[in-house]
Amino acid sequence: MTEPADRMMAALPAIYRATDEKGQLRALLRAFESMLLYSGDAAAPAIADDIDIIPETFAPLGVAQSGELATPNGLYRIQPGERGAAPERFLAWLAQWVAFSPYALFPPQRLREIIAGIVPLYGSRGTRRYLAKLLALCFDEVIESEIEIEEEPLHGFLIGRARLGTDTVLAADEPFRFRVALVVRERGETLSGESWEAFEKRVRVIVDFARPAHTEYELVLRRGTSHAQETAHQ
Repeated sequence: MTEPADRMMAALPAIYRATDEKGQLRALLRAFESMLLYSGDAAAPAIADDIDIIPETFAPLGVAQSGELATPNGLYRIQPGERGAAPERFLAWLAQWVAFSPYALFPPQRLREIIAGIVPLYGSRGTRRYLAKLLALCFDEVIESEIEIEEEPLHGFLIGRARLGTDTVLAADEPFRFRVALVVRERGETLSGESWEAFEKRVRVIVDFARPAHTEYELVLRRGTSHAQETAHQ
């Protein structure tokens, strides 16, 4: 087998190899080989080494041991032998590449899952399903089956529609307003180590990211099954 340092020399016509008695041509080609083909130094990889790791660089969840790339839509077969996942320093760029702007609010592992799963959701963007799926993708604490998104939660006092003692409130119609109610799992006094206020702030950022620009919303967070904390976004 030809050594990496001799690949370029071996590719030349025999007349060039035969006349290189002092090895000057071989030495010159080895300088290019170390930059292009094989450097032998992990800290300064050759261009070919960088090309070999392109699949894992774009794989936020890594490359499966079978030599396939893990994606939300299944496995995509790549060159056998590739391993690893996108480096942490590359995640912010990948997040922007898939148009997820609130990437700075999430730890690396959660961000990897968001990057891998958000693109298929864009097909239903602007819908209740999209918002519910996105909240479940971004937060382990949110129970997807208990996410309630109600459009036009308040109609005001309308004759023939309002029910006496139930929704007979004096208010104007707000056709572009909706309500989001979430049941949140808790671990002790905090949510995964963060305060309730910090968690609510992150949820609001995601709702703002997902909602249509012309809409407003109310957010209801329930700790477990009781003690609802409700705030409104104007």
